Amino acid sequence: MPSDVRPKARSSKPMPKSRATGGRLVDGITATLREMILDHSIAPGTVLLQTEWSERLQVSRTPLREAFRILEQEGLVRVSNGNRTIEVAQFTSRADELRGLYEVREVLDGLAARLLATHGLPDETAGELEALLDEMDAAMQPFDSGRWFSAHMAFHVRIAESCGNSRLRQQLDVIKMTSVSLHAYLGELSPTDARLVDALTTAGKQHRAILDAVRSGNGDLAEMAACQHIRTVLHSDLIEAAAGRGGA
Repeated sequence: MPSDVRPKARSSKPMPKSRATGGRLVDGITATLREMILDHSIAPGTVLLQTEWSERLQVSRTPLREAFRILEQEGLVRVSNGNRTIEVAQFTSRADELRGLYEVREVLDGLAARLLATHGLPDETAGELEALLDEMDAAMQPFDSGRWFSAHMAFHVRIAESCGNSRLRQQLDVIKMTSVSLHAYLGELSPTDARLVDALTTAGKQHRAILDAVRSGNGDLAEMAACQHIRTVLHSDLIEAAAGRGGA
């Protein structure tokens, strides 16, 4: 196997242990791999070999395959060759391309929120979205980037999945890609960094506003709240900062 497809870990940062205690084994494996992908301890484009990672994480292949499946759903890995090749996704590092994706994302999120509000928010979906917001709040003190990221992406994806438009659901990769693009940058900031605190605080308020607007059944209000959330990123320096770090 060529060396350029081997897992690439930063020499200055030891590989985190699989967090299996206090929950399902697969959750611990997923959290470990997610963290390593997001902070680029495993480089984009790396092929993840089941035999190698099973040994490195000291787990069997069955929960490892399930973890890979979850990471694929999150857009962090891509599976091909009859589920035999698992490759860490590569995301654009150019600010202009990322900005273009966010401009598309504004339309997608706004439409999804409008449709969900207009069609009516089921109690079960409302409970799921509320739980994800609570999870984000819980992950802020102290800040757990992997935990926050997972809930954050799931919140936006769940709205798109539930809006009732199958064509929009086909664009979930855009939502996932843009979410991942900023996370690596934010995850590198100190928990007390004003940029991180401001970004998380603002996002928290806007997420609550989106859910409240969708729950109200007012399509215009829901679309406005969702679009405003994306515009906040577009009007900030987050995109340039993420692109400037050498890979978003």
